[in-house]
Amino acid sequence: MLAITIFEDTTQIVVGKKIKNKLEIKSLISYKSIYEAYINKDVNSLTMYLDEIVSLTKSKTDIYFILPDDKFNVDYFYYPTNSEKQKDIDKFLQTNNIDTNKYYYSLPFNLKSTTFSWKTVYSIEKTYIDSLLQASKNVNLLIKSIEPLSFCAIRYKNTFQQETYIFEIYKYSASIVMYSPLAGLFKMNLSKEYTIDNLKTKNSSMMLSDALLQANAVAKNKFKAITGNADIHILSTKENISKLTFASTDENARIYKMRPNSNLIVKKYNQIEIDTYYIGIGSLLQELEPPRLKYIKINSANILPEIVKESTKLIELEQNIKKTSKIALFIFTFIIGIQAAYLYYLNTIAIPDKLQLDFDYANKQIITLKKEDSIIQSVKKQTEPIQPILSEILISKPDNNTLGFTKLSINNSQNDKNNDWIKIDLVATEPMKIQEFSSNLNSDRFKNIMLTKIDNTVENINSAEISITKVIKDTPKKNKNTKKEKDE
Repeated sequence: MLAITIFEDTTQIVVGKKIKNKLEIKSLISYKSIYEAYINKDVNSLTMYLDEIVSLTKSKTDIYFILPDDKFNVDYFYYPTNSEKQKDIDKFLQTNNIDTNKYYYSLPFNLKSTTFSWKTVYSIEKTYIDSLLQASKNVNLLIKSIEPLSFCAIRYKNTFQQETYIFEIYKYSASIVMYSPLAGLFKMNLSKEYTIDNLKTKNSSMMLSDALLQANAVAKNKFKAITGNADIHILSTKENISKLTFASTDENARIYKMRPNSNLIVKKYNQIEIDTYYIGIGSLLQELEPPRLKYIKINSANILPEIVKESTKLIELEQNIKKTSKIALFIFTFIIGIQAAYLYYLNTIAIPDKLQLDFDYANKQIITLKKEDSIIQSVKKQTEPIQPILSEILISKPDNNTLGFTKLSINNSQNDKNNDWIKIDLVATEPMKIQEFSSNLNSDRFKNIMLTKIDNTVENINSAEISITKVIKDTPKKNKNTKKEKDE
């Protein structure tokens, strides 16, 4: 598990490993800033940076990106039902002017109610995410999550029952994200005078206290669920974060003091180092069991499009199958080696006549038993094993990064006339990759292969559906007239 947190002045990398329901911190790495490449959607530069990160960490799977909130829209809206059906969510997004053709979105919270809800919506222009996806694809990274920074901060804090203000003060942008356990999240963008360079030339403490007053005023009108007496997180550049304080003692007392997270296993880092990298750690914690709260259900703020999430799951399944197959092959080879040595040993021993007669008798009995067993098995209804079918399908894939599955179903009934045997929904970067996969599938096992649908529904992504039916063996019919002809 590898978390990559993009800040304006630096990039933080956290390498972790899930052990039961704990997260072990393996490495903490500080890397140069890739923020400019990210906001400029510079795929070539992002590719170069990610290639260097792979060289540093030796990791290419389970990648978690964390992005600053400045490019995200963060809103919360009334949801007139408690339905989780996609058609109801689509209607909700449309009603609140979330253009899903232009934006990727996530719904990190559900307010629990029997009849209605409030939903937080994170949304971001697709072009920012697509540039990261393309750069990751160029270096064969398997992305599992892309989340906004604010949500990772709240998750690490692990106190979802408490209100929070998150001040993000940087060179290019300034904003406050407000969290309430009764409603979710709301973001207020601050004017340019609150950016870090402007604060340096003014009374920054007075300015931040003024920003806090503005946030409270906005909360009363637009985000009434928050009381205005919340913990305060301040996120900024490394050299400036310690200088950002408020005008009053009461306000400074509310600045969040980092404390150990009980979900972590830490062996080689002190608490100050852990606190410095807590945003990336907060993203990796999404793999653990989320807290169960009375009023709110915690989801993930993962902004990845659903088609990428499903493709990632299937690639992980493929990798696990290959890993298991390699282990099984090693064990099988080891067993064969032992058997060969044992047989050689047996061949060097003289067998007494009585034992040889017993052996011959036992062999005859085994042949009889095998015949009986074959009769029993022939009348049993059995299901076809899925593992060999799935392995052969995965081996036929041209490349992990040019073609992926979004759905794979196998009807393993032992019916020769099973016309609904295998169905595959897939996506590819090029139509030729779909044709190549279809050709690779053609084998003794798979003969009736039909490409039932191919479409370019999303830019640079081709979707297709493949159906495979079983070969129906024609049994030659007996000629009823044969006997009569012979009699004549």
